[in-house]
Amino acid sequence: MASQSLLNAQVEQGKTTLSALDAAGLDVRAAFWIFDDDSQTWRFTLAEPTVDLKGTHALYESMARALAGRTDALALRDIYVVSPDDRLVSLVRMAIATPGNAVGGITFTGNVVMGNRIPDMFIYRMYRPPVARAAP
Repeated sequence: MASQSLLNAQVEQGKTTLSALDAAGLDVRAAFWIFDDDSQTWRFTLAEPTVDLKGTHALYESMARALAGRTDALALRDIYVVSPDDRLVSLVRMAIATPGNAVGGITFTGNVVMGNRIPDMFIYRMYRPPVARAAP
């Protein structure tokens, strides 16, 4: 379990950052703070399909435009990005699902999913869009 508490200011900055990215049209599928046991710090993480389609650099460029001039949002250097198919994201999505526009807050601590220990998290969004069905 996390030995360092996530601060209210961090929670609010994460929410502001996610809202700004949503307003810019980014397709954020998951957004959360995760406690890194090695560094003993909280890390803000986003899962967005651009990572798979164009790479992390393209996503950081889009985020830079969306967050330009925002002093109330997190700095790009404080945002970690992953694929929506990231192993940890996929595991947590088995336990928690939110709407695609969620900007809430779910404390997820001390959990095991499919036999895998999940680091402590504070989740704003954990969304998987419905799979399109093929026409008969």
